[in-house]
Amino acid sequence: MNPININKIDTNREFLVVNEKFKTLFFKFEKDKGLPNHSHNGYATIQVLDGIIDIEFVGGEKFELREGDFLPFDARVEHNVIARVTSKVLVTISL
Repeated sequence: MNPININKIDTNREFLVVNEKFKTLFFKFEKDKGLPNHSHNGYATIQVLDGIIDIEFVGGEKFELREGDFLPFDARVEHNVIARVTSKVLVTISL
């Protein structure tokens, strides 16, 4: 176990933790980029470290998340993520 300095990550996507219970990923999204509609087999959280993103769920629920915002959600519901500005986020997904 070693600490990770997120400010020193220089890639757009980095797996920070992967184990039998969950995985945590760091993403850097450029403006108007993100993740297309997708789902997972469990629950997830998304935390905005920097920037502004929109996360939209099939069925119409949509959230604007800004720096410091944290959203736990049912990742079995199809969703997408789009950055309004260059943004950094942490995503944790249960397995």
